[in-house]
Amino acid sequence: MTDSADLPTFDLSNRKLGDFQLIRRLGRGGMAEVYLAEQLSLKRSVAVKVLRPEFIQDQTYLKRFQQEAKAAAGLNHANIVQVYTIGEADGVQFIAQEYVQGRNLKEYLVRKGALDVNAAMQIMRQVASALQVAGTAGIIHRDIKPENILLTRKGEAKVADFGLAQLTRPGEKVELTQVGVTMGTPLYMSPEQVNGKPLDVRSDIYSFGVLCFHMLCGRPPFQGETALSIAVQHLNVAPPPISDLRPDLPKPLVQLIERMMAKKREDRPADAGVILADLKQISRLVNQRDETPEVRPLRQPTKTPSMHRTQRQKLIRHTLFTLLAMLLVGSASAGVGWLMRTPDPFLEPVKNTDQVPQQETAQAQYYYALTRGYDEAAWRSVITYFPDAELENRRAKEQLAIIYLKSDRLPQAEEICQQFLRDGEQDPTLRAHGLAGLAVIESLRGNAAASQNYIQQYQALRKEISPELGRLLQEAINRQGRANRGSTSLNIDNWYFSPGLSEPLEREPGRDFRRQS
Repeated sequence: MTDSADLPTFDLSNRKLGDFQLIRRLGRGGMAEVYLAEQLSLKRSVAVKVLRPEFIQDQTYLKRFQQEAKAAAGLNHANIVQVYTIGEADGVQFIAQEYVQGRNLKEYLVRKGALDVNAAMQIMRQVASALQVAGTAGIIHRDIKPENILLTRKGEAKVADFGLAQLTRPGEKVELTQVGVTMGTPLYMSPEQVNGKPLDVRSDIYSFGVLCFHMLCGRPPFQGETALSIAVQHLNVAPPPISDLRPDLPKPLVQLIERMMAKKREDRPADAGVILADLKQISRLVNQRDETPEVRPLRQPTKTPSMHRTQRQKLIRHTLFTLLAMLLVGSASAGVGWLMRTPDPFLEPVKNTDQVPQQETAQAQYYYALTRGYDEAAWRSVITYFPDAELENRRAKEQLAIIYLKSDRLPQAEEICQQFLRDGEQDPTLRAHGLAGLAVIESLRGNAAASQNYIQQYQALRKEISPELGRLLQEAINRQGRANRGSTSLNIDNWYFSPGLSEPLEREPGRDFRRQS
C-alpha cells in the first residue's frame, strides 16, 4: 500500500479509481470524503466514499471503513443506501454505493423547521422499516441522526452511513472500540452508548426517538455547549414534554416517541417492528381525524336543493382553505398539516403577546411560533418582537391570515391579503399569495364573480409559485367545478409534482427533472 504521506490531500475530483470516474466532491465526514462519480462499465451515477489519507495507516479506521461496506452490503432494502462494491486503487480505499439525489434530513429540517404529523410519520415509517431489516440481520447502526437519513426527490427516506455499525449475529461480531470508548453523535446518542456499555437494537431505537423529537419539535431534546454536557443529559435529564411543544400532535404518537426515548432500554419498544405496528394504528387515527363532513360526497337523494347548496358551499370552503394553506405556507412541512385537521380544539383562547417568550433571533421566534400551531399570540410575537425581520414577518402574516379565515374573521384576513397585494407590485410571489387569499375570502362571502376574477389574475402569476402549488391549484379548481356540477377550463401545462417530501420539480424539454431553487 502506498504511504499515506504520498497520497494527495486535496480534492480528488476528476480522478479515476478503477471503474469509477470521480466527478465532484459532495461532502466530507469525520473519516471519509464522498464524491459523485460515474461507474464507467455500467454508465451509471454512483457515490464513492473515499477514506481520508490520514486514516489509511490506522488499522482501527481502516477496519471500521471496511466494516461499513460489509454491514451495508448485506442489506437489500428500499430504505437503505445500497453498497455496490469496496475497492482500493492507487493506495486509495473506497466504497462505491447508491447515489441518492436530494438532501439529508438535517438540511431539510434547517430549511423547513418542525414537520407536520403526516410528513414526520412518512419518514418514521421508512426509517423504522430500514431498522427492522438491519435488526433482523443482526446489525446495529449506532449513529442514527438526521445527517444519515437521505431524502430523495420522490420523498423516499434512505438510511446511510453504516460506518459505526456493529454485527451481532453469533460468530460474526466485530467490535472496533475499546472498553469504555463511546462512538456516535452526542445529540442522538443512547444512554448505554454514553456509558460505553454493550449495545443492542434498542440503542438505535433511542436515537431514532431523539430524531423523531427533532423532526416534530424543530430541535433536539438536549442542547449544550460541549459534547460531554449533551451526553450527560441523555443519562440524567428527562426530555422536554413533546405535548408542551406540539399540543397538536396525536397523543399516541407522543407516547410512542417518549417510549422510544426511555432511559432504560427495557422500557423502549423491543424492535423497529413494534414501532411500525404502532405507526400503522396511529395513521388510522390521524386519517379518521382528518375526515370531516365537508369533504364527503353528496349521497342522499332526499335532501332539498338548499341543503345541497349548503354542502357544496362547505366543500368549496374546505377546498379553498386547503388551497390557501398550500399557497401561503408553500411547503408540505410547516402548517399545512395543521390546517387539514378537524377544526375543533386547536383554536385556543388568544393570549397576550407579552406572555409569549421572546427568542434570541427572528428565525428562532418564527420556529417557536411554528411549534405552537394556531396560537395567534405566538405568530403576532414574531411581528412585535422583530418588526424589521422582513421574511419572518411575512411568514407570520401568512399564518395569521389562515387563523383569521379559520375563525371567520374575514376583515382581518382581508387586511393582510390586501397588504400582500399592495406590497406585491415589485414582488410577483407576494402578489400571488395576496390574490389567492382574496379569492378565498370572496368565495366565502358568496361573491363568485369577484373570487373568479382574483383566480384569473392569479393564473397570470402562477409560474411565480412552485410547480407543486400549480398542480394543487389545478386540482382545487377542478374539485370546485365538480362541486358546482360544472367544469373549469383552467389548465396548467408541463408542471409536475413529486409526491411526499420532495422539492418541486419542473420538466424541461429533453432533460430529466431538476430541483428548483
